[in-house]
Amino acid sequence: MSNDQLASLDLAKLFLEALEKHDISIVERHLADDVVEVIPYSNIGTPDPFYVFTGKAEVLGYLNTIITNFSRVVLNNKRYTVSEGASTVFLQAEGDLVQAGTDTKYQNVYIFKFEIRDGQIVHIDEYANPVTYSLLAGLALG
Repeated sequence: MSNDQLASLDLAKLFLEALEKHDISIVERHLADDVVEVIPYSNIGTPDPFYVFTGKAEVLGYLNTIITNFSRVVLNNKRYTVSEGASTVFLQAEGDLVQAGTDTKYQNVYIFKFEIRDGQIVHIDEYANPVTYSLLAGLALG
């Protein structure tokens, strides 16, 4: 793996470390000001994204809701793929989370796609089963 690929891989790992350690400051300086995070799969079955967070403040706000709403955030069996040009990192993992306050287990399968530019994360796609999340959150389906 090239040095650029290793650097991009490290950024993706920092992102997950921030979630697992409940410390968003770990990744904050590595997010571009214009970063976008998209959760493409909706709970109503349309091609429209479930959520889109635009800009560093919105992405950090979303990440903070994760660490606030889940007392445990663990991603197991992480499998990374780094593009040859080091601009894209894919991660597949199995989420093992616990909802804060209720101690309800939340398990889902995730695929993250990180786009890297100039040593910063500029775009994140977070794929997970929206039915699993919606059942936990009490959201309507379909």
